[in-house]
Amino acid sequence: MRLSIALLGSVVTVSALSIGAAPKKKKFHAVNPKDFVYVDGLRLKDAKGLHYITGLNYWACMNLAADESQGGNYTRLVTELDQMASHGVNHLRIMASSEGAPTPQPFRMTPALLTAPGIYNDKLLTGLDICLDELSKRGIRATMTLNNEWQWSGGFAQYVSWARNNTLIPYPPSWNMSAPPQRETPGTGWGDYTTVLNGAHTYDEFTRFANEIYTNEVAEGWYKDHIKTIIERRNSVNGRLYSEDATIMTWQLANEPQSLSIALPTDPLYPWVSRISQYIRSLAPKQLVSVGLESKQGEAVFKAVHEVKDVDYATTHCWVQNWGVYDMYNPSAANLKAAQDFAVKFISDTSKWAKEVGKPVFLEEFGMARDNWENKEKEYPYLSSAGTTHKDAYFETIIGAVVSDFKKGGPYVGTSPWAYGGVWRPETQVENEFGMVWAGDPPHESPGWYDLYDTDEAMEIVARQQRDVARWIKSNHTNGYQIRI
Repeated sequence: MRLSIALLGSVVTVSALSIGAAPKKKKFHAVNPKDFVYVDGLRLKDAKGLHYITGLNYWACMNLAADESQGGNYTRLVTELDQMASHGVNHLRIMASSEGAPTPQPFRMTPALLTAPGIYNDKLLTGLDICLDELSKRGIRATMTLNNEWQWSGGFAQYVSWARNNTLIPYPPSWNMSAPPQRETPGTGWGDYTTVLNGAHTYDEFTRFANEIYTNEVAEGWYKDHIKTIIERRNSVNGRLYSEDATIMTWQLANEPQSLSIALPTDPLYPWVSRISQYIRSLAPKQLVSVGLESKQGEAVFKAVHEVKDVDYATTHCWVQNWGVYDMYNPSAANLKAAQDFAVKFISDTSKWAKEVGKPVFLEEFGMARDNWENKEKEYPYLSSAGTTHKDAYFETIIGAVVSDFKKGGPYVGTSPWAYGGVWRPETQVENEFGMVWAGDPPHESPGWYDLYDTDEAMEIVARQQRDVARWIKSNHTNGYQIRI
């Protein structure tokens, strides 16, 4: 997720999610390592039948699971995994990649999994093993994201920098934790965004640089080497080959790969998707492949990417504030309604496109800030003390739209809000020795912007979604497409 401009419109219809009782703590049922999720028409299925994804983004899982010497925090990890599982979460989208550089780089996950092409931090690899093993114990599957358009994990730009003899990366505006204003205690916040006045480049400059990975054979070769290393890895905790473990539902090419234009089929994104998805399929034929596309650029791009043979299902990300639809400082009902209307139309449009492509679609990112108009005159605009009236209403609407589509036999198969911050709060944050706080928001963004906390009503909305869908499947399921009226 990043700042960008929307290319989609809005509509007036609103859909709400049904309400139920609060979730109770329960015994978790582990993932059967041989029960691979598969695609059946517009549906996902497992050994029990229809498979609906109640997901969350938890990108830092391998870092939290790593040794304390690497900034890990196992106690926090298992606490938050238990919290998510108790709310019915059965899927996490996590990073299975992060890239470093010869000199320390800002705005990114630190330490990195890859310190140079082919050179791994073994303690982070073990962290990834632990992460997957703990997920499996709790019945949670994973999307393994193998690269990133954006700077917060190194990603495309770092591969290109490596391939260009460590060329400097033209970083776009990013959160600098050491910039003023600062709290009295060092390493506890706040910071500010970099600007073109203090060295930041434009997002267009950064994207053009990063997207050289589509045509740079050296960079792509190193990227494929990483894919092979991870897919063929044997988990040091449970002994399972990654490619033979159904805990891994999906291998994802990258987080939000961008097209350079919508002039089809000349954009190098499309043959890159075809090459990389085919390569992943050759290494992991039992698991699914997704691209990680936002789908913000409209029908032509959505279809060109998701029609690729080895892509199993489509993905969507919906960002109403980043795309200029919503203002987090505006408490008006009209502001909220504009966001809800946009989201419902976005779900409707992308559902239609996915149906025409003939594949399922997964809403794997969306979010909304807290009621930050309450923080506007305070020391930090993203304090957790702000309410969540708009966020809660928005979550009810967008999750409700997906659930409604699913119940009608549409291609939507689940949701995954961005992103779980769990027990973390900006008011109590302390940077570790690597400068990380591991908020739900990644290191290039203001901590606390889109976090879902363990006590947030949004987590109850996520839990109600899971129970609502489970009841519907139990009472209406025949072959996954028919609905009993």
